[in-house]
Amino acid sequence: MDELSGPSSPAPSTTSSSPRLALALVVNQDDHPHAHPWTPILTASHQVVLYNAHSHALAIRSSTPHALPPSSPTHGHGTMQCPYCGQDMPQQRQTDDRAPDYFKLLAVANETASRPSTPPAHDEGARSPGSGMAQGYFDAFFRVEQRLGMGASGAVFLVQHVIDGNELGRFAVKRIAVGSSPAYLLDILREVRLLETLRHDNIISYHHAWLESFRWSPFQSPVPTLHILMQWADGGSLDDLIEARLGGPPASTGGKEQRDDDAELSRGARIRLHRARAKQRTEQGRAVHYLSAEEVRSLFLDVASGLAFLHERAILHLDLKPGNVLLTFDDGRIIPRAMLSDFGTSLDSLLPEQRPRTGNTGTLEYAAPESLLPRDHTVTGLAPLDSKADMWSLGMILYKLVFFRLPWKFGQPPAQVDGQERRLDSGGVQAELEEEIRAYKGFTATPLQKSTLARRGLPRAIVALLESLLHVSPRGRPTCERVLSAVRDASVRLFFLLFLISFSFFVFLFRSFSSSCFFSFLSCFLSFFVLVPW
Repeated sequence: MDELSGPSSPAPSTTSSSPRLALALVVNQDDHPHAHPWTPILTASHQVVLYNAHSHALAIRSSTPHALPPSSPTHGHGTMQCPYCGQDMPQQRQTDDRAPDYFKLLAVANETASRPSTPPAHDEGARSPGSGMAQGYFDAFFRVEQRLGMGASGAVFLVQHVIDGNELGRFAVKRIAVGSSPAYLLDILREVRLLETLRHDNIISYHHAWLESFRWSPFQSPVPTLHILMQWADGGSLDDLIEARLGGPPASTGGKEQRDDDAELSRGARIRLHRARAKQRTEQGRAVHYLSAEEVRSLFLDVASGLAFLHERAILHLDLKPGNVLLTFDDGRIIPRAMLSDFGTSLDSLLPEQRPRTGNTGTLEYAAPESLLPRDHTVTGLAPLDSKADMWSLGMILYKLVFFRLPWKFGQPPAQVDGQERRLDSGGVQAELEEEIRAYKGFTATPLQKSTLARRGLPRAIVALLESLLHVSPRGRPTCERVLSAVRDASVRLFFLLFLISFSFFVFLFRSFSSSCFFSFLSCFLSFFVLVPW
């Protein structure tokens, strides 16, 4: 293990976070800063992580001003030089400045990743999932803080990235047991490899993927498990936001763990639990705080923008729902930014070997009617899906944003379901819901809904948007590009309408009052116009 040492600085004591990890704390360099090939690969939480390309060693040092060496040379153009590795430091560093291949370099430093990046998706013969393991990678660089969710395909955990005890940021890790099935592994890797290339503000970032044995329970032997490192959304999901506005527990107070347990129940049990909670909210008289017009517009635009990004690349999500829309809070922004996640059922519509539908694509409550129609000529007897199925789900998300419920009967309190509370098993509930979706005639706003939207200050354009997105015919639904264009054009038209009204009013005032009164009123009006978002 290489260590950088200077003549006047004692080497601090260090404890390796893993016996296989080459880790050194950097001290002051000598007079030749370029004598050792150290490169900064991460700046986060007031720490700098350096990487040695020759020895594959890592080094970590505080980046706070009081911890820097007294001399930090600068070039003639004013760029500060890193006192540890001698390389130029950007004039304005972000709070989390990470090299694009950062996690792959960590795999190399851990000396166990023979396949540090996502393995190729093509068939490599009889290679088993056990080959190419990066054993020890997770324990060396991550610490589990809590479980975020669990489903049929795996579990998601909130983890803290650590090096030698230094906390460097939170991420989400999804674990998927692949066992000894190379075909299943290659199938998942094809999707992960696709997702690693997606970079968009409204898409959850996938950073790295590796294979490692994991013991799922004390009574089981370790099995090959795919680990997928993803961006962590600190605002929870859109479901969490709606639940909090309905008076439920926020995600930070244990509500997420409760929904975790709920997900393991049968569909019938979950529906009965949902009805019981809705009835409890009604009896307790908890206030419901609906989303404002600006919140609905911002969140919907985020979801539509992320979906448009996928569709432009011929990728179908096929499981759009509020639970798969994660939120994060940006600096200086009150409304959280929405990001699409959970692409476990996504399909690349351009792949010639596209998988046939299994009948389990998406979530039934948000599934398009055509996804339930039989097709005799297909392998599974189900109709193939296209981007218009995602547009239906987008319409259901907008419906949920506006009304905090879905148009199906099971989403209402028990007292409003045919006048009585019904207890159905999971099979009966699913059959009834499927029949209701098939019989749905599309969205048509009732007079009560229109008056409610007007009273809440929501634009009438939402009705037209819901009618088009929830059209029973796929051909009647717009594309993401048309939806984004319509929403943005509506904002521009509103701006110019307000401008014309204001201009006409100013002309009237100028002709009616003195110049001093006019300019005083103009100043107050412009201040109000700037402060109040349109």
